[in-house]
Amino acid sequence: MSLVNTLAYHCTSEAVVRDGISIAYEDLGRGEPLVLLHGVTENSESWHEAGYVDQLLRRGRRLILIDCRGHGRSGKPHNPIAYSGLRRAADVVAVLDRAGVEHAALMGHSMGGVVALAVALYHPDRVSALIVNGAHPYAEDLTSLRAALKNDFETWLAFLTQLAPDLSQAASRRIRANDLTAVQASLAKDRLDFSAAFAGLGIPVLAISGTLDPRCEPVRNFADLAGGEFLPLAGKNHVTAFLDVDTVAPAVDAFLGRVGAQNTRQGG
Repeated sequence: MSLVNTLAYHCTSEAVVRDGISIAYEDLGRGEPLVLLHGVTENSESWHEAGYVDQLLRRGRRLILIDCRGHGRSGKPHNPIAYSGLRRAADVVAVLDRAGVEHAALMGHSMGGVVALAVALYHPDRVSALIVNGAHPYAEDLTSLRAALKNDFETWLAFLTQLAPDLSQAASRRIRANDLTAVQASLAKDRLDFSAAFAGLGIPVLAISGTLDPRCEPVRNFADLAGGEFLPLAGKNHVTAFLDVDTVAPAVDAFLGRVGAQNTRQGG
């Protein structure tokens, strides 16, 4: 797909977490809230550019777009300790508190999906549904990511361009505008396995993956473990699975509709 070339920033609010880090977010639309969490080296603008915001707002969703710590307009600590799952989960809860939202559906791509999983792990009472694209709760070695971001963002951009030749100039500029030390700190530690928590957790799950994404099998396994739904995107890789908004956005809306109908039947 051809991406819109835009760097326009939108009106943002701020929540401050207990460790003093400020988390920037947008709060758009009305309806049942859906939190959007972006991937590594991106920010909330990626959801606008790919078309998710327009499509989901038209479907009557309230969207809360968060710049994850270390990215965008949020605080950028340089200490790897600041990027634990517990702290990243607290960021989302702080935004929900600031926005006056008791519980919300969470949708994350890649790193954002791992953040969404962390919120479900540490604060399951705040999560009404969980949607992850290219993310899972199993152990993951991040050595290749650290190597691609060792000196600058150029090796990383070359890798992304191989996966998505139509990567926009705006996306490239957003990525180059990152604080490299903060991004490196966010990737300093490999991801640990916390999958056991999702067996019987009871949160509705939609797990999405491109069939060409090396993470496809663990994403599928996570859907099975959580008793959730799995959406394979044929011929898509880790990046193009995110860009396939015309498939993903309607599927997400339909999934959330089913979750809402089930909650209504159960009196929730």
